[in-house]
Amino acid sequence: MKIVAGIDIGNDSTEVAIGKLYGENIEFLSSSLVSTTGLKGTDENIHGIYKSLKEAVSKCNIDIKDIDLVRINEAAPVIGDVAMETITETIITESTMIGHNPDTPGGVGIGVGKTVMIDKLSEIESGEDVIVLCEKDKGFEEVAETINKFSHKININGAIVKNDDGVLIFNRINKPIPIVDEVSFIEKIPLGMTAAVEVAEVGSVVDKLSNPFGIATLFNLSPEDTKKIVPIARALIGNRSAVVIKTPKGDVKERST
Repeated sequence: MKIVAGIDIGNDSTEVAIGKLYGENIEFLSSSLVSTTGLKGTDENIHGIYKSLKEAVSKCNIDIKDIDLVRINEAAPVIGDVAMETITETIITESTMIGHNPDTPGGVGIGVGKTVMIDKLSEIESGEDVIVLCEKDKGFEEVAETINKFSHKININGAIVKNDDGVLIFNRINKPIPIVDEVSFIEKIPLGMTAAVEVAEVGSVVDKLSNPFGIATLFNLSPEDTKKIVPIARALIGNRSAVVIKTPKGDVKERST
């Protein structure tokens, strides 16, 4: 005799069914249904699985340790209704994305604007939306002072910083903005291009830039272009901070593997 638990992880719900196996016969014991935690197919699902298992075993008066076998369905992560396992290899040319987990990103939320070096803010027209880029030689106090100086006439919606200064800058600016720091090759970021910067809460991950429809909304993409940026969204899943930059000649070339 074996006690078996079957687990099905969906986009919205996680279900557990427990039964006893007697040779080729099975006796249903209990089941439970809870909300899926995190994105389907990721480690965050574990919390929902555990909760559902606890509810199911409590209904049939057994303990989790009494379960002999657990079977889980194949849960490919799904973003924007496109399963990762269906995506072909993609080569992205003339476009830029930065996704990483720095120890000290600053602020929370998402900002969109044209990329500009922080020492060129004086050349920007009043009311324009920008994302400032800060090289290594720019200290956190100088960066914060400059942002505060120009924020009354320019919409500074985010910052990309080379140094490990995200929190220090955020604590000194008047307007809260998302700040991605520890970006090694900041000099390779194209200037004058529309960029989106997202920083998630502590313990969370980006949700707009890891979703193709989120990116499409921010950049006003066509339905056809939305399909093409699925690999970008896929690559940014699980990051606490991310940047996506749209270049005028950026395109996506696909080839099946």
